[in-house]
Amino acid sequence: MTPEAKTDIHVLLIAPCVKERGGREQLSRLILENLRCVTGDRVEIFHLPFPQVKASVLERLSGRIDGITAQIEAKLVKRVSQLSPDCIFIEGSNLGRLARLLRKTGVTLPIVTFYHNVESHFFFDALRAAPSGHALGVLIANTIAERWAANYSQRRVLLNQRDERLHARLYRRPGTDILPMTVRDQYDPAAAKAARPWDKPYALFVGGSFYANVEGMAWYAEKVAPHAPLDTVVIGRGMDRHCTRLEKWGGVNVVGEVDELARWYAHAQIIIAPILSGSGMKTKTAEALMHGKPIAGTAEAFEGYNLVAQDSLICCTTPADFLEALQGSVSMTAGFNPKLREQYIQHYSEGSMRETLKNILENACRNQIP
Repeated sequence: MTPEAKTDIHVLLIAPCVKERGGREQLSRLILENLRCVTGDRVEIFHLPFPQVKASVLERLSGRIDGITAQIEAKLVKRVSQLSPDCIFIEGSNLGRLARLLRKTGVTLPIVTFYHNVESHFFFDALRAAPSGHALGVLIANTIAERWAANYSQRRVLLNQRDERLHARLYRRPGTDILPMTVRDQYDPAAAKAARPWDKPYALFVGGSFYANVEGMAWYAEKVAPHAPLDTVVIGRGMDRHCTRLEKWGGVNVVGEVDELARWYAHAQIIIAPILSGSGMKTKTAEALMHGKPIAGTAEAFEGYNLVAQDSLICCTTPADFLEALQGSVSMTAGFNPKLREQYIQHYSEGSMRETLKNILENACRNQIP
């Protein structure tokens, strides 16, 4: 790993505006910042605006989603001709219409698309969790857009090998690169000496209010928490909206959004990640490694992570597995495992991301289409 990885490639980054603070948005910011670092700030940004008017059904089914309009498309084509970058980096396979547009207008520059998820799989799970006509429409629109991303991108960058295999099966095109989950280093050694945020030993769940987190925690709240030897604290934006559902069985305390996480991680006995479905990689796993904390999670929570098996990383399938992991954590002093943090530094830190981005850009420009 070489944190000083550099290249002189000029990149046009096409990305949605980022205002939220979830895992996807954090990763978007890190991609931008580390592209700038790798290229010596030779990154031009074409931001898609937040949609001001709801698109019609036909527009959405034509791939005009997430801020893409006819006006935006015209501006993009003009911007590409003015800048003449070496490479175009599209941040999201949901923006596949733009890859198709550029190819159809004669642009032969290498196009790199980063997949936060295999969106068709992600939104299929969302539809299954909460069936509705709207959810079905979102699934169809994203699947169409993602198919275009697969067909018209020269480099298809996925988070893990499972997503790469799924992408190849769905779209008959393999991924070309793996860029694992990365989180900004926010470990604070002083947090362990600060006042405890909870008055007794606790397990910690960290995650915002989207379907896979709510689904997984609802299962855990009913099947595990009432029988657990210690309380489980739930931290995450919007999770307070599910307070009644998650707390009704006992043993779960929903705190919701907090200003900083370091103290909560530092004083937790163990991190839990009962994720039952989803795509991509889970931010909470990388965060726990960053803070050097043991994790009890499902196979889904560990998906894509190249982790050295050890007692501090416990893959749980049944409620009994979680209970055994929680029982084992009770007798331990809440502390810090340097071996877990080292795995974060080697594989899921910004230094690792910079090296991978450099290789992706150079491979894209080295193998341009005719």
